[in-house]
Amino acid sequence: MRRILSPASAMFREGARLLSEEPSITKPTPYAAVIAALSAGCRRRSEIASALGQPSTHILSRLTEIGLIEQVDDALREKRSAFRIAEPVMRLHRLLIQRHEPALVAGSAGHVWAGAEDTVTSKIYGPHFADLAREWCFDHAAPETLGGTATNVRPGEIRCREHRTGHEAHIVVTETTSFPSGRVIAIGAAEGTMTSMDLPQLHRLEHLRGLLPDAKTKLLLFARAGFTPELRDVAAGRSDVELIDLERLYFGG
Repeated sequence: MRRILSPASAMFREGARLLSEEPSITKPTPYAAVIAALSAGCRRRSEIASALGQPSTHILSRLTEIGLIEQVDDALREKRSAFRIAEPVMRLHRLLIQRHEPALVAGSAGHVWAGAEDTVTSKIYGPHFADLAREWCFDHAAPETLGGTATNVRPGEIRCREHRTGHEAHIVVTETTSFPSGRVIAIGAAEGTMTSMDLPQLHRLEHLRGLLPDAKTKLLLFARAGFTPELRDVAAGRSDVELIDLERLYFGG
């Protein structure tokens, strides 16, 4: 509240300047529209094009090249990818500062910060925590933890005929051996809130695993605020479930 959300701070306007001061972008308006669509929750090319009312392939490519957004490939579905804002300063500006600028200029940073808790947790802390979890799986997790050696770690969408939709998995760990597209050795969920993770999250992962070919796929649960005693008791008796809290994330494998 004293630093980032203060109009006197250099950070306050920085997110708005990133597009206007980019030398390769002479007309920032359509680029800003794409950023706005991403901030509103549009992730696929078709969703972004629908929000803009026109194709956005060139704009997406340019924003990706200059590092303001990134394209994330789906772990399970080839040629299907999602886009998201990659630059933290721009993400903060779009989600928080721009939406509440009049109140912030009026000196109500405390009120804005308190009211934005859900947005900050779900759209800033949450995605960042999921990124850390995927990085940990790829760079630090032991083969015994994953049930193999990670070749790729990405988010993925698992199709479900029962619910007639796709379920998002924050973490899909694949190992490439004799399988051309890689074998899924682990799937995981990452919870960045300050609420302890409980049994429903484990049950959801069990449902997702049931939609995959390999019933031996390991289940990884990452929680910023730790786990309930009930979940810990269940996981203690199972070799297919791994619980990763902050201590293990930073100091364990």
